[in-house]
Amino acid sequence: MKKLILLASLLTLGFMVSAQIHISGQVTDSLSGEPLVAAQLLVISRNTGTTSDAYGRFELTVNRLPLKIRVSFLGYRSVILQLTEAPGEALMVRLSPMAMNLSEVDVLADLAEARHSPISFSTIKSAQIRTELGDRPLPEIIAAVPGVYAARDGGGSGDASISIRGFQQENIAVLLNGVPINGAENGLVYWNNWIGLTEATSGIQIQKGIGASKVALNSVGGTINIVTSPATEAGATLSFLTTDYGNQKAAFSYQSGKTSSGWALQLMGSRTKGPGYIDGTYVDAWAYFVGLGKNFGPSHRILFTAMGGPERHGQRNLKLSQEEIDRYGNRYNKDWGSFNGEINNASENFYHKPHLALNHYWQLNQQALLATSVYFTPGWGGGKWSDNFNYGPGIFDFRNPSGQVDWDAIYHYNATNTDQYVLQNGDTVSGYANLVQTHFLASHVWTGLVSSLDWNINPSTKLSTGIHYRYFASRLSEKVADLLGGAFYLDDYSWSLAGNAGRNEIKMPGDIIRLNNGSMLHNTSLFAQVEKTFGKVNAFVGGTISDVNYRRHDPYNYPAEPYSKWVSKQGADLKAGINLNLDKHQNIYLNGGLFSKTPYYKYVFGNFNNVPVRDLGNEKIMTIELGYAYRNNGSYLLGNAYYTNWNDVSFLSNEYIQLENGQTRAMVNGLDALHKGLELEAGLDITEKFSIGGLFSVGDWKWKNDVNARLLNDNDVVVDTVNVYANGLKVGGHPQLQAGLFAKLQLLRGIDLKAEWNYYDQRYASFDPTQRQDPDDRRQSYRLPSYNAVNLYLSLPLKVFGNDALLFANCHNLTNKNLIIKGEDGADHDIGSFRGFWSFGRTFSIGFNVRM
Repeated sequence: MKKLILLASLLTLGFMVSAQIHISGQVTDSLSGEPLVAAQLLVISRNTGTTSDAYGRFELTVNRLPLKIRVSFLGYRSVILQLTEAPGEALMVRLSPMAMNLSEVDVLADLAEARHSPISFSTIKSAQIRTELGDRPLPEIIAAVPGVYAARDGGGSGDASISIRGFQQENIAVLLNGVPINGAENGLVYWNNWIGLTEATSGIQIQKGIGASKVALNSVGGTINIVTSPATEAGATLSFLTTDYGNQKAAFSYQSGKTSSGWALQLMGSRTKGPGYIDGTYVDAWAYFVGLGKNFGPSHRILFTAMGGPERHGQRNLKLSQEEIDRYGNRYNKDWGSFNGEINNASENFYHKPHLALNHYWQLNQQALLATSVYFTPGWGGGKWSDNFNYGPGIFDFRNPSGQVDWDAIYHYNATNTDQYVLQNGDTVSGYANLVQTHFLASHVWTGLVSSLDWNINPSTKLSTGIHYRYFASRLSEKVADLLGGAFYLDDYSWSLAGNAGRNEIKMPGDIIRLNNGSMLHNTSLFAQVEKTFGKVNAFVGGTISDVNYRRHDPYNYPAEPYSKWVSKQGADLKAGINLNLDKHQNIYLNGGLFSKTPYYKYVFGNFNNVPVRDLGNEKIMTIELGYAYRNNGSYLLGNAYYTNWNDVSFLSNEYIQLENGQTRAMVNGLDALHKGLELEAGLDITEKFSIGGLFSVGDWKWKNDVNARLLNDNDVVVDTVNVYANGLKVGGHPQLQAGLFAKLQLLRGIDLKAEWNYYDQRYASFDPTQRQDPDDRRQSYRLPSYNAVNLYLSLPLKVFGNDALLFANCHNLTNKNLIIKGEDGADHDIGSFRGFWSFGRTFSIGFNVRM
């Protein structure tokens, strides 16, 4: 902590105080009137300037007049202010959007516009992300939006989940520059793959309900659109972040601006390393971003982007009990232990998923723009896993007095094993390991194309139409990594449908055991949307049809003929909305949609063999939303009511985690649910330097029927079918009541201070299908205690050797409360049988960035 204080003191010494003429004002969008955050103001020929704050406001002190100030912002036309005398009042600087840049965003990213798009949405700007996120996973910055809940799953770097209106992230579309990045097989988003994305992010828009995207077929709860964009202004930035628990991040970026040859280049790199807040959740990650763009004449623009983040981090996957938290504290992690003085985590993730895209924008004429993106995003890596032979004890059954995995006992257990085993060929062997550590490996190739045409048929009518094609192929396997004191390991192929089939049972490090399969998917979607404007009214109707073809290959279960037959399913959606501008500040809107959502691959082959699940239909969704909005510069009042009926739902419990002995996974199909609720959001500028706001949402989310479930063991083999009595249960895992307040104050010299308070209630544990087999047990899942959390944010603009700099500091969970954030219900539906995760305690981070 002393080093942090010294660092802040040294930077503060660089703050230059010179004062005679004070200039202040606000930078806004000339069309919407919304403030532009982090707009650049440069005093020409004097090597000084500043940037606008979170409300678009700026302050600048100069020694003499006259002068010229260039005001610029990415995607907008720069303006030059000429001042010959001191202004008597605050300046209002209005920047006009560049037509081409706006079209790029509109066509591919499908960003909503205030007073135009008839949907509920919130936008988070890059300045807020970089100063408030700290060391948290990216979803945490979105949590202060009504109806949105984000949580750190286990506490490892990037291990997080997010829900919107009670829908988990496999039912939320997550887009990167308009391209879906949800997993093709399961809809999940692995945020650890995007640890370094924050430096390259220019904004995040959260669209609740039907959303504005025409390619996002899984947006039942909403859409999260992450936008990156190469900077047009030349310069470079260095930044550094450190936390009180030891995680650190260093980053740099470089922007060439538009060169004499017309090219513009942006480079970014970052390095994240540290022990983690939770025990055993170390992180070692890199990140990179490259953007290269050029205009070819007045009608063509090419933009290439490449980003990725190879990383390795320890995890905490095993849920905890209240008794374990009371005994060991909220940093306790029972997934790891020490051996020979080094940490060995039984749950670790290592992965690298680059994302490359080549975009072409073609202005066909003044009325039509064709935008096409070809993308390629492979992935390789996996995580630490384990395997035990012949129903013996698992790794997590060996514990030392401190509650950690007892690796010494495991080594002794393997090294002293004298059991003998008769191989298929009749040989007798001994000295094999009863327990091994393995690597669960997952690699894939993912490529696709999105092409969209926007055609302004006349001044009041716009047609958008296009195609999205995606190809995905994956391979999953489990390989022996560490024999843990044994001489070799045995795979007797007892869980293989083909049995031994002449295969060698003796396995050494690098050999595949238990699992060796993969998927192939072809997904094609056609979309079209018509938008019509009648004076103050804007309306649209649009639809999408999709065709998905699934295939599975499994040489472990089917060594002679590993490929399944192709399975084909079709889906569609129809959505419409209408917006009415009541006056220049107020508008009301209505939207609705009907969706027939094709199942994910994991449900099509939900038996974990090459026989597809019979009678598996599409999920059916009907949703409607009514909303109101008032916006006046920095003040706003937003509200909506929604109603979503969701039928034929599928889900898989305990997915992608190692099971403790006695646990099973459950595959559920055919559930119905109803989600309805109200959301409010407000902000008020009390003065030019002080503003307040708040949010409130309440939901009523329930399951509506009883179903059957197939139970699977840790080898993904169906071992039983049970009834699941879920009718009337609250949808768990997300708070159904949420409230929050915030206050922002700008002090002298542009120092910004922000405090926020968030409150969550009506939270129910996710129900475990295996615990809902009694028709007489209709009790709700365990209701988690309500909780509230306070966060503080401080930012201080500085000068460092004549360069603009920003020092920022954050405190999360100021009151240091130990809070349950999520978990799974138990047999008794109380805290005694509940297993879950508790929050971090109070944490601090401090960072700075310098522009050169």
